[in-house]
Amino acid sequence: MASNEVFPDDFSQCVAFHGHVCPGLAIGYAAVASARAMLGSARADDEEFVAIVENDSCAVDAVQVLTGCTFGKGNLIFRDWGKQVFTLLERKTGRAVRVSLRNRALPGNEERKALKAKIDAGEASQAEQEKWDELRREAVIALIRGDPVDFFEVREVTVETPPYASVVGTEPCAGCGEPTMRSRLVDTTEGLICKECAQVRCSG
Repeated sequence: MASNEVFPDDFSQCVAFHGHVCPGLAIGYAAVASARAMLGSARADDEEFVAIVENDSCAVDAVQVLTGCTFGKGNLIFRDWGKQVFTLLERKTGRAVRVSLRNRALPGNEERKALKAKIDAGEASQAEQEKWDELRREAVIALIRGDPVDFFEVREVTVETPPYASVVGTEPCAGCGEPTMRSRLVDTTEGLICKECAQVRCSG
């Protein structure tokens, strides 16, 4: 994969956080850049912005680094819809931008998929593995240096602003005894129990 010298500093920060360079990380990087270009917004120190992500892929690590939106601050919202779609909302103005990856947008996408299948099956030659790595590198470079219009549909949308993160008290689960958020406890005849204990109880 490409060396860090060819990358912008902020992408290198994403790589340092994520652990490696890959097209998925570059998708998140380019998606945030596209949203910022429309919003004119910067990184959130607290909860000024909200990021809504519709997958749990490598791309989300870039979203966290670049936007400052995290699960811990309550302004990274995960929707398990399996789509490379990212929405960035600015609380102060209420403006939101939705960025979605176009179908088959990445260069060499089909060839990369075919080579990956051979690699996973243990049937790829050294040359084919090198070609796969080269295609991944080309996709990364295209995403971080190319025109976002070539890869994404970017549009302003109306999004209901979620409430700020709240601090919720905890109390021990009546089953396992582990401290659990009160809002996540399940009321049963045996008392308030955590969802894990409730699941075990139902499956047993």
